[in-house]
Amino acid sequence: MKPKQFIILLVVVAVLGLAAYMVNHSEDDSWEGGENSVNQTLLSEDFDSGKVAAVTIREGERSVTLEKTADGWKVRERYNYPANLPEMKDFIITLMETKVARELMLSAEQLADLKLKEGEGVSVAFLDADAKVMAAIVFGKKHEKATEAQESMGPYGMMGNVDSMGRYILLPGDKAVIAANTFALVDEPVTNWLDKDFIKISDMKMGSLSENGKTLWTVSRDNKSADLTLQGGEVPEGKMVDAGKLSSIKSAFSWIRFNDVADPEASAESLGMDKAKIFTVSDFDGLTYTLQMGAVVDGKQYLRIQSVRWSGQETRQPAEGESPEDKARLDAEFEKANKENQEKATRMNVQFSPWTYEVGTYALSNVGKTFDELLKDLPKPPPEEKNEAEK
Repeated sequence: MKPKQFIILLVVVAVLGLAAYMVNHSEDDSWEGGENSVNQTLLSEDFDSGKVAAVTIREGERSVTLEKTADGWKVRERYNYPANLPEMKDFIITLMETKVARELMLSAEQLADLKLKEGEGVSVAFLDADAKVMAAIVFGKKHEKATEAQESMGPYGMMGNVDSMGRYILLPGDKAVIAANTFALVDEPVTNWLDKDFIKISDMKMGSLSENGKTLWTVSRDNKSADLTLQGGEVPEGKMVDAGKLSSIKSAFSWIRFNDVADPEASAESLGMDKAKIFTVSDFDGLTYTLQMGAVVDGKQYLRIQSVRWSGQETRQPAEGESPEDKARLDAEFEKANKENQEKATRMNVQFSPWTYEVGTYALSNVGKTFDELLKDLPKPPPEEKNEAEK
């Protein structure tokens, strides 16, 4: 390239870069406020969230329906499983508090390009007890801005580095606006709207795995600071118990989460429950969980909480030399803890036992091992050094 042509190219790049800078900063100025800025929330001031009896979210084939029932909020597309109420409340409150950043005057072509037409964006409707629409909103594309790094590279810099500043929204009355919130919740799958409360077993005292009525192994410990020990078989020569695998059993249900819930009418074969193993685990609070773990089917694994029962000590053994005052206080604390754990067992039975949960295969793989799989080879002794005569 000749020097003159190179200089011309540099001038063109500089002009284009300056133009992009002016457009971006002009847009930033109007974002903060201008002739099209308004002091209005997305939902009208007379919107009564207390009258909402259903919320529908639609985008193409994706559908989420949250319905208020006598037993609380449910997710229709998941067999009326309890809904994530805090998430839903936060979504409605955010809608009621978020203000319109700018009103837009758009052509039909622009509305379509920004996915602000029914059936193209994410349509959200709030309905009352009579199924009357209280408010209907279409969430279109996110309002994005190039990052400073991309701006510095000019118009020919690498694309894709953008910051989401807000979202284009179509309000009732076909009013197109921009709001300074992306409302990412409306893009989430139906499983995100399920109540994620689940079992948590953090202080395992004893665990036992069985299959077809036969116990495969048992692990236990005497106190919370001790490590689990393994029973249920004889450790062959050259092998030893793998302490790391026992530790994985102990923590397997400390932070377990579920991904989805299965159809209550699904067959045992489709859920791997025809080849299930039973894991019975007790904690130091006297709670005993009976868990049914299905075999992996098509890369998925399912779990049932068959029962949760309290089987702790009903009476407290006072310590030697305990004063009457201490005894009365400690007895009251003991009875209170027992009552709370009994209520917890009852609550979990009602909440979890009717359902089959899809869980991560990794968590259950730590528990579903055979006795031999909980062993490892003894470390090999270091090679003996040769003496001078043998060298």
